[in-house]
Amino acid sequence: MRRSTRLASVALATSTLAIMGCGSSEKPLTRAELTAKANAICKTVTAKLATKTIKSQQDIARIAPELAGFEQTALGELSKLVPPAGLANDWKQFVAGAETLAENTDKLGEYAKQNNLKSAGALIVSSEKTQKQMQALAKRDGIVACEQVA
Repeated sequence: MRRSTRLASVALATSTLAIMGCGSSEKPLTRAELTAKANAICKTVTAKLATKTIKSQQDIARIAPELAGFEQTALGELSKLVPPAGLANDWKQFVAGAETLAENTDKLGEYAKQNNLKSAGALIVSSEKTQKQMQALAKRDGIVACEQVA
């Protein structure tokens, strides 16, 4: 059960971190605009994730595809945001991390369906490393709500 709890926490964190932006912008947003959009989305994501209960490997297999679809949709919106020049590198890394986590959520669901805990464990380690990197970026860039859910 301990492994299932760990898998669940990674799946939820993956969803939360993958959804960091909304809307699209053609010109660079200001730091305040980018931060406000990301913080608002993180609060919304936290509320959505609170409706999901994952207690077992079967729950992961059932819920991960839904979360992965949600993440992919949000990732599309996230990639449309144009950060200010001073945050461009961080934002690029953050979006790449979100993409990795969205892909990992999908894989995690497949591994849970296949009862492939060995591969799931390696995926969790990869996701945790990505999450830590994204959390550091969120903290540095003032995306407080995103940092808190990491």
